[in-house]
Amino acid sequence: MEKHYKKIFITIIAVKLLLAWLFPITSDEAYFYTWTKQLDVNFYDHPPMTGWAVWLFSSFGDHIFFLRFFTVLCGVVVAAGIFFIIKELFKDHEKAAIVSLSFLVAPLHMLFFPISTDSPLFVFVFLSGAAFYYGVNRKTPGLVFLSGIFLGLAVLSKYFAGLLLIAFFTCIFIKKERRPVKNSLLLLAGSVPFVLLHLYWNYMSCWTNIMFNVINRNKNISYDFSGLLVFPACQIYLATPWLLYFLFKNFRHVLEKIKQDNNLFIYFYLIPIMILFLVSFYNTGLHWVLAFYPFLFLLTAYLKKEILKKIVKYSLVFSLVHLALIFIVLLLPIETFKNHQYYHDFVLCMHGDEVYEKLTDQFGSDYILATNGYYTSGALAYFSKKRCIVFLDNSKYGRHDDKLTDFKRLDGKDILVFATLELKADYTPFFKQIKKEKLTVRQNDFNILIGKGFNYSAYKELFLKKILQDRYDIPDFLPVGDCYFYNLYFPEKNCPN
Repeated sequence: MEKHYKKIFITIIAVKLLLAWLFPITSDEAYFYTWTKQLDVNFYDHPPMTGWAVWLFSSFGDHIFFLRFFTVLCGVVVAAGIFFIIKELFKDHEKAAIVSLSFLVAPLHMLFFPISTDSPLFVFVFLSGAAFYYGVNRKTPGLVFLSGIFLGLAVLSKYFAGLLLIAFFTCIFIKKERRPVKNSLLLLAGSVPFVLLHLYWNYMSCWTNIMFNVINRNKNISYDFSGLLVFPACQIYLATPWLLYFLFKNFRHVLEKIKQDNNLFIYFYLIPIMILFLVSFYNTGLHWVLAFYPFLFLLTAYLKKEILKKIVKYSLVFSLVHLALIFIVLLLPIETFKNHQYYHDFVLCMHGDEVYEKLTDQFGSDYILATNGYYTSGALAYFSKKRCIVFLDNSKYGRHDDKLTDFKRLDGKDILVFATLELKADYTPFFKQIKKEKLTVRQNDFNILIGKGFNYSAYKELFLKKILQDRYDIPDFLPVGDCYFYNLYFPEKNCPN
């Protein structure tokens, strides 16, 4: 098995690249695609790293394959990192290869090819953890500082990077010989500049990240104690049952070796997982844990090689089942799923080029193109390669279009609103004349509204004021440097400060 490590490595990456080419674009990916057209220091609901990475790789082409190449590359870096860390720590090339393979063939890695905000978080959390480990154990200040830089880049990927900082501080202060003050200052010196950049952008941009992640998305949220059961079940799936079984079966031996080697990677995995478990009854996304899983695979190196080989074989079979199902679904005619509740999304994401072609054939291209949802706008923009505004959507998610579209400039224009679901809102106040139509593609009816003579004044009074109250009600404790939404539509109001 280990003799063919390079061949297996290349084969797995090839399979992931094939999936990256064949798998339809997802709604999240379509939204991220729109970021590449208006690059910014930050975006409405997420820090900027995903947008920057997607923009960089989009220079090779607009096809979703090139955009996903970054995610595939993140997996390559982590798999190679696991190999070199185990090889250096255990002085055992064979074990390093097997542990790396156990990660490579796990569904956690095999199915990790779509673009997400977890992609850059995945690689920067791993690099930060590795640099910190070597920095404190070898008493190398430069590596601790480098760990801080990677941590700062991870924060610019997703806020959950902060859980790793908690793990770092725990490690630093458990044993005083780790020079807690010096290492803490080095970590902060590396990471704080990135955090300050992020905070300054928010200060000058309505605090949109804080408003979304801390306030707007948590309004009226309810407690769900089923999360305390769902969360552990998800961890069993991600780690795979056999890997956890063998770790549990050899728990005493593994724990003794971890203590003996002063292995800090256990903290980098357990502390974030335990914190997320404690809040799982409140609001925990099951993908929030992904970035910390490579540290678990590093701990499996304390298992015997025979056991590790079993883990590789079982995980490979498990992943092949997933892959077989994916390829079967991709080979089936899309009409097979016409009774599925999300069939409209399947049609748009798999055949968006056909949807746009029929849209222009049936209704022409003289209208301002719009949709009633942020992710629908992203998908239509991806396939049409044209700007697609968002019209009359009060969603708390994906509101980056608020910064890009000036509805004052659209006053009097004709707008075509494309919708995957029924248009339930009353559009009559916003146009001189409206007409509703249907667009049929692959046995699915999309809803079309053609509005003649857009009335900006009514839109501001009846909709934008509501958005101001619902999404930009910045609390008093946040000092505001500037806010584009106030500047654009409500200059007569005093921006909160």
